[in-house]
Amino acid sequence: MFKKFAEKLFGKGAAEPSSDGFFLNVRCSECGEQFNLFINKSYELMQNFETDSSVTYTLKKEVYGVGCKNHIYVNMKFDGSKNLVSREIENGEYIE
Repeated sequence: MFKKFAEKLFGKGAAEPSSDGFFLNVRCSECGEQFNLFINKSYELMQNFETDSSVTYTLKKEVYGVGCKNHIYVNMKFDGSKNLVSREIENGEYIE
């Protein structure tokens, strides 16, 4: 009985992981704490309408650590096909 109720409430199975994303791995420049974040391009990118009628995308992410008061700021720019064009990071570094 509870299984059928849970299926109605939450769906039958776990959601399929999206292949339209990437892992953003960064390290705090102050304490060295590492963060491994999954970015879903389908809903985390902001759409920008350019003056030439083209569309580009940006990602602005603020990362906070557990024991450190340092804030890591990530800015990434993507083209109309959601391919990475440029990236900047403040108070941290990218982990390849």
